[in-house]
Amino acid sequence: MIKVLKKILHLLRYFVWFFKSFEIKKRFRTNGKRIIYGITPPASLSNLGDQAQVVAIYDWLHRMYPGYDIVEVNKNEVIYCVRYFKKLVTESDLIILHSGGNLGDRGIWSETSRRLMIQNFPNNKILSLPQTINFRDTEVGMKELKISESIYNAHPNLTIIARDSQSLSLANKYFHNCKTDKAPDFVLSYTAKIETPQKTNGKVLFCLREDNESAIDETQRARLLGNCDMAYDVFDTTIPQEITNRERKQKLDETLRMFAQYEYIVTDRFHGLIFAILCKKPTIVLKTVDHKLTSAFDWFDDVKFVKFADSIDDVPRVAKQVMTEESRFVPNWNEKYFNGLVNYLK
Repeated sequence: MIKVLKKILHLLRYFVWFFKSFEIKKRFRTNGKRIIYGITPPASLSNLGDQAQVVAIYDWLHRMYPGYDIVEVNKNEVIYCVRYFKKLVTESDLIILHSGGNLGDRGIWSETSRRLMIQNFPNNKILSLPQTINFRDTEVGMKELKISESIYNAHPNLTIIARDSQSLSLANKYFHNCKTDKAPDFVLSYTAKIETPQKTNGKVLFCLREDNESAIDETQRARLLGNCDMAYDVFDTTIPQEITNRERKQKLDETLRMFAQYEYIVTDRFHGLIFAILCKKPTIVLKTVDHKLTSAFDWFDDVKFVKFADSIDDVPRVAKQVMTEESRFVPNWNEKYFNGLVNYLK
């Protein structure tokens, strides 16, 4: 009975994506120069960090490639429909792959989609935007690494951009046939003006993970909040509602306006940190289970209002430091890191 149900579900999914492919093909009906922007998050991935990257990348693409048509295909569309739109991609099309923290066995959904884009378009220049790279030293992790290594290294014109120094070291080790470089998280490229309130709300924002990448258990979380001597709110960048393509920018701007209202931010969320930096808010950063935050922290040596706390008990002391820091200097991220990435597609 279970096998029959699985076959029925498989057939239903096949028909759903077969009919969906007609809508996807319409996106490719363009006459000018094109960029294929692949493996973006679907609406069901209601993570504000992932969706914010899409907004920032579109912003960057429109600035760096005026006159180009941008054809977007999300992760699921690649996985289920690449065979339908494969013939519609020409060798002159440039391919950009979405940024994030999923190049590895933890993000196998994203990694599967990325592999399919790289495998199916060997004659196109492909730029994979900044990624945290992490294949775990387990039987599963090493098996997935070998698959990615074989696919990536077989492509003649693939560039992998790492999101931190440790990821760059791994990229050079694993993907020796590819061009490699590093750049910070792409949301830092966002150029929209952020509305700064004249007066803050007098509260602290704890932007904390509630998933398996959190290094804080329930007891530690309670102690962290209990040690705060100010009123506070708790927030996570993964929200319950879907985020449609039309809502991406609105949700990002709403989140940035919300961050800007607080006295300071405490976060173990990568994009909690990025949003805080865009708003120039004093920020304390906590570690996660991998190097996503700790290794990427090197980008912010010149950002004096952001500091790392070695433990949750260290947060009150570090909070005093960031609150008394007067400098709100941040580098010009686009001039320093992002604008030059177009050279890999020339």
